[in-house]
Amino acid sequence: MTTTNMDELLVVALQDLREGRLVILHRLPDVAAAVRDEAVRGAFDQLIARADDEKAQFAGMSSDPGGEPNLWAGGILDDACRDASSNAAGPVRDVALIGAIRKLLASDIVSLETAIVLSRSGNDNDVAALEDMRQAGVEANEFLGEQLPRLTRA
Repeated sequence: MTTTNMDELLVVALQDLREGRLVILHRLPDVAAAVRDEAVRGAFDQLIARADDEKAQFAGMSSDPGGEPNLWAGGILDDACRDASSNAAGPVRDVALIGAIRKLLASDIVSLETAIVLSRSGNDNDVAALEDMRQAGVEANEFLGEQLPRLTRA
């Protein structure tokens, strides 16, 4: 199907975000299990819990339950899984995994910003929920970034 207007593009954006949450739910637990640092693992676990809550929100916002697989989330988590298996356990692996998950968060934040702009002419509750999701992503990204100096000194 060819997307021909902004309302259809919003549906595609919401489906993509929902599919991204499904990828996180299926793939991030394995990555989180490879992390040694408790604070980082806790942040990853929070991302998993958020993804579970948000997938239902996205399904409610979208008028179409379909959607294509989320390629950017899948690709980033493919890299994270490779990092988990190819880096020594401990700070080296944890830093590599933080980098991978921060890429995921950055992509998600940009995708949320697109959905927010597309939603502005529609449901104000959806805009507020999307803004909350974006802010949570920004905060998670900042927290993980703050862990890097501590882990690289270890």
